[in-house]
Amino acid sequence: MRILDGSLLPRRALAVATAFAAAYLVLLTGQRALDAYRINQEVEGVRREIVALRGRNVTLQAELTGGRIDEDIERVAREELGLTKPGDRPIILIWPEQPEPPAEAPVSSTIAEPNWRSWLRLFFQVDSRS
Repeated sequence: MRILDGSLLPRRALAVATAFAAAYLVLLTGQRALDAYRINQEVEGVRREIVALRGRNVTLQAELTGGRIDEDIERVAREELGLTKPGDRPIILIWPEQPEPPAEAPVSSTIAEPNWRSWLRLFFQVDSRS
C-alpha cells in the first residue's frame, strides 16, 4: 500500500495546503480590489466637490472684483449689517408689548363737529361755525 510508505500522504497534504493558499490569495486580492473600488468612488466624490467649490470660488471672486458701486456697498452695510455713518443717529422703535386701552372720550351733550370742518378751519382759518 502506498499510504503506508509515506509518499501519497505528503503529496495530498501539499495539495491541500496549496489549495488553501490559493483560496486565501484569491480572497485577499478580491478584498483589495473592493477596497480600491471604494476609494476610487470617494476620490470621484471629492473631485466633484472640488469642481463645485472652484465654481463657487470663481463666482465669489467675480463678485469681489465686479466693481460694486458705493451705493450698493452702503445699502448692504446699512440694511444687512446694521451699520451707520459717523454722526448718524439711528432711530430704534420699541413697540409696547401690550397696547394701552384707549382713553374714553369725554361725553359731550352737543353734536361733534365733522372732520372736514376741522380741517377747513385748520388750513384756511375760516370760522365755519356760523
